[in-house]
Amino acid sequence: MYLIVSIIILILSFVTLILAIALVVGLVMAKGVPFISTKSDDFDEILKASEIKSGEIMYDLGCGKANLLIKAVKEHGARGVGYELSLTPYLWAKLRSWVSGARLKLYMRDFFKADLSEADVVFCYLFPKIMEKLEGKFKTELRSGARVVSYGFRMPNREPDKIVQTNTDNPELGRIFVYKY
Repeated sequence: MYLIVSIIILILSFVTLILAIALVVGLVMAKGVPFISTKSDDFDEILKASEIKSGEIMYDLGCGKANLLIKAVKEHGARGVGYELSLTPYLWAKLRSWVSGARLKLYMRDFFKADLSEADVVFCYLFPKIMEKLEGKFKTELRSGARVVSYGFRMPNREPDKIVQTNTDNPELGRIFVYKY
């Protein structure tokens, strides 16, 4: 009995250590962008605003648990590519994509180092400072016809081609900004 209790305590200690390491690594690597999930009620509106078509490639910069990418792949026939720096959401994304059967390419690395030239749609839920840094990258890397869909935050130096309001109770929440290149 003592051996079983000792093994359980050892396993729980190991799991706690792994979670603590994941938290620290996530905070260090996140570069000022906390993990905040996109409101799942807005997924359909985001995908509709993106005009995603079967076979198109959707990139999600800061994909978190890859919920939106999985929906785009399963319901719209898109191909999904996600970038996430935080370990815990990245591992959830890998697990969720495997369980759902959605074939995604998921990377645990900085999306500023990613090549976006194959993207048809780029989805972002990122703070304005990050969006400002991405504007130049979008301009130089995205091909003609590509769309950037930003949830909640607009690009500071470019006017959106379309704005979709999903929350009528509070106009500051649930805005989707679409930019066409």
